[in-house]
Amino acid sequence: MIKTEYSSRYLSERKKFLKNNVIALQKTIKAIEIFVQNPNHPSLHLEKLQGTNIWTIRIDQSNRIFFNWINEEKVLFIDIGKHDKYSRY
Repeated sequence: MIKTEYSSRYLSERKKFLKNNVIALQKTIKAIEIFVQNPNHPSLHLEKLQGTNIWTIRIDQSNRIFFNWINEEKVLFIDIGKHDKYSRY
């Protein structure tokens, strides 16, 4: 089982991302639950951003959770939101 930690940026962006959006909340919870049980589950579309140590988990077609592996059992969630945020990294 994967352990998760959260950066201050992730917590701030998550608050904005989920504000008044029950569907986004449900999808985010489901994606994280699947990830901690099986990070290689096909529905997550786990992807490493080219030229970085940042990975993404798909929440839905246009939204992602951005994270770094701390070690084999722990990750740090660093951002959440639209897929095109990848350009920041």
